[in-house]
Amino acid sequence: MGAQPLMPYVRDIESGKQYELCDRIVTVGSAAECAVRPIPPCPARCAHFLFIKGAYRFQALTDEVDVAVNDRPADGKEPLSNGDRLRIGATMLQYIDRSASPVPAGVKPDTVDELLNMVLMLLRDRDGDITAGLMSAVARLLRCDAARIVGEDSVDNNRHTLVRYPAHTGLDRFSNRAIDWARDAAHTILLLETDWADSPTDNRSLEKNAVSSVLCAPLNNGDRLKGYLYLDRLKKDDCFTEHDRLFCDRLLPLFTELLANSEERRRQAEMIAALQKAQEGGDGGIIHRSERMRSVLSLADRIAPSDAPVLISGETGTGKELIARHIHARSLRAEKPFKAINCGAIPENLIESELFGHEKGAFTGAHARKIGLFEASDNGTVLLDELGEMPPALQVKLLRVLQEGEVVRVGATDAVKVDVRIIAATNRDLREEMDKGRFRQDLFFRLNVLTITVPPLRERSEDILLLAEYLIGNYCGRMGRDRKALSTGAQSALLSHLWPGNVRELENVIQKAVIISPSRKIEKEDLEIVLPQDNREEGPSGRTPTLKVAREAAEKECIRSALRTTRGNVSQTSRLLEIDRKWLLTKMSDYGIDADEYRVKTAME
Repeated sequence: MGAQPLMPYVRDIESGKQYELCDRIVTVGSAAECAVRPIPPCPARCAHFLFIKGAYRFQALTDEVDVAVNDRPADGKEPLSNGDRLRIGATMLQYIDRSASPVPAGVKPDTVDELLNMVLMLLRDRDGDITAGLMSAVARLLRCDAARIVGEDSVDNNRHTLVRYPAHTGLDRFSNRAIDWARDAAHTILLLETDWADSPTDNRSLEKNAVSSVLCAPLNNGDRLKGYLYLDRLKKDDCFTEHDRLFCDRLLPLFTELLANSEERRRQAEMIAALQKAQEGGDGGIIHRSERMRSVLSLADRIAPSDAPVLISGETGTGKELIARHIHARSLRAEKPFKAINCGAIPENLIESELFGHEKGAFTGAHARKIGLFEASDNGTVLLDELGEMPPALQVKLLRVLQEGEVVRVGATDAVKVDVRIIAATNRDLREEMDKGRFRQDLFFRLNVLTITVPPLRERSEDILLLAEYLIGNYCGRMGRDRKALSTGAQSALLSHLWPGNVRELENVIQKAVIISPSRKIEKEDLEIVLPQDNREEGPSGRTPTLKVAREAAEKECIRSALRTTRGNVSQTSRLLEIDRKWLLTKMSDYGIDADEYRVKTAME
């Protein structure tokens, strides 16, 4: 939810008590329903604050007590400025406008001054959500009775207020006709009472709220709709004019840019918070925020306390070793050794000695006894990475470790007892390898007790920008450079790529970009990646893909492209693709595609 506006308030100078002004009419008096309660004796209702044309005014309701503004009798609807002193009988109040422009007392700013002061105020709040402050500033600048941003649900097209000023303005106080017109016109439109008189829905809402005129403008950031700026004036005030409409239209790029910058800072703050949580060890340092990875880590946590073997499958570069370390860190063996070996990186004639050890003189060059990996990891955990690359002859000896808990060193005859938990990782389909006779069936079934599949990066796209931000910070820190940021184009390129090399490929791309980027912003041109249309020509390993792989890749990219076009509207996407909506949702679930990634995200109140 977005932050509430910085509402004005009045402060009792003697007691220090504060009274928020958060409604269109705030009554002062001793009655129980009065929001501001002066020191007795005081009439039931002696004055009130009125929100008119973007600012509060003060009006006396009785002559039973003295009511004054800055020691002048309050004869009418006195306009209030930040710091004004209000006397009500024996009570002295001070009016505080926390969003007021820093203008010297007694000086009335012209429109340009007001605009410049508003921008400065919003830009100074670099760490906060400026949406509420923007609404307050717009209300003052365009002298309206209410200002709001209206959002539109991309699934069912329902409209709703995201943030409003004042905070208690009626949620139903907007015209759908005005929004339709602004959307179609693509600029600020002006509606007067006669324009909605023949619309029963708008007529009921706007007549009930005594609205006389409306300004409505679409807030577009590039080709993305961020929402609608919606302003109104009540019948007691002058209607908006064509001059007001043109002025509002000229301000739209500024408002949109301020909102976009605020959203980007908020996104970065969320990423930093997620990174800090991961680095604190909550998930073993695994950077993620996707539901797919949350499910994987939840399963790993449930598996961890057991001593049963674990088989981790997944494409190269997905982080299988990190998952193995995560399991070990949460197991009863966490204080004991964790050893990892890549079965595909060590020559066949050496891997047996590395795993099982050897006796002195067992072969040429064996000048002393060597303890193997299994013995060195006694009471701990061993990760056999790329298990599918293990030679068949060694698979028999590995089976003995699993079944008997013992190893025989090369050149020895006696077995040595070991107590190790084995975690195996592979990017191959071991069932297929088993069917082809390259992997032992008995070893497969002995290992395939507890299994975890780590999804490829393209199926957890919510993690891409989070990982990229982490890697940028990491490499900038290593190189002693100021932290760089990703441009909007670079973000889109990262999200569009299929990442056949997964996190490892992403790390390589980011490292290069940090080095070659000439400024503090990484542009799309700094990313040396292949775009999706080139990805589809080859499978993840660079070989000609199977028909199934090619079809799935094409379907995923087609769905993603359609979602980008409809900004995440599932119903419109199904119509665009000419497929059933339920079938589309099933496919999106299968491919890990989340429509929320493509929807307009705006701060909710």
